[in-house]
Amino acid sequence: MPELALRPRSATELVDAAFQVYRRAPLQFMVALAAVYVPWLVIRLALDINIDPTNIPPPSTLITIAVVGVAIYAVAGGAISVVARDVYLDLPISVPDAFRVVATRLVTLIVASVVTVALMTIGFVFLIVPAFYVIARFVVVRQVIVLEDTGTGGALSRSSALTVGLKLHVLGTLALIILLLLAVNIGAGLLINLIPSRVVMNVLSTALSVVVGPILGITETVLYYDLRIRREGFDVEYLVGRDAAPPADAPNAAL
Repeated sequence: MPELALRPRSATELVDAAFQVYRRAPLQFMVALAAVYVPWLVIRLALDINIDPTNIPPPSTLITIAVVGVAIYAVAGGAISVVARDVYLDLPISVPDAFRVVATRLVTLIVASVVTVALMTIGFVFLIVPAFYVIARFVVVRQVIVLEDTGTGGALSRSSALTVGLKLHVLGTLALIILLLLAVNIGAGLLINLIPSRVVMNVLSTALSVVVGPILGITETVLYYDLRIRREGFDVEYLVGRDAAPPADAPNAAL
């Protein structure tokens, strides 16, 4: 399968590249999200947690749901980022290996997710513009953590450095993909909400998330490489390194 070209891309080209990545390994992406979302759905159904929107749980349960939600966001996003990297760079794809990578960085992912969500919340509370600035500045924190094995502080600094002078480019890309995902989710959501059974509604909503959810994480990963190409010449560095590496079946020169 030919590789996706490593080159700087516009916002529309990044979204198109993200869909190309998804189409190359749709099953792996869906399995990665299902491995996280389905167990949580089973727990929610078994314990009747957040199934009926009219039944507001107590504050302690809401806090638990929020904590679990952050963990799910971190694990799912990390796994999608690793799989997206493998597809984008034409590397061997393994969902179990992706989760093993995430497991070694789980605490860092959760802490970084909490920090970025807190910063975005503060930005939205005071002014809208600072929130968008935070989103653009820390857009690839998860990718830096799982793909570069960097700590929380280092990942925040690294994402900040990669997005210098490119925040409008980042926001344009995110706005485009979020609008597309909103259109799909709203359209499907209207149909799902016609179903009287709350259990069936939650099952179908989870299925929709498994199918559509990978797109955002893939876009962020393609954007991460786009930022590295623009600021660091990653495309040249990667191609030179790949061409310099001997093939796996090359004979040992010392023999």
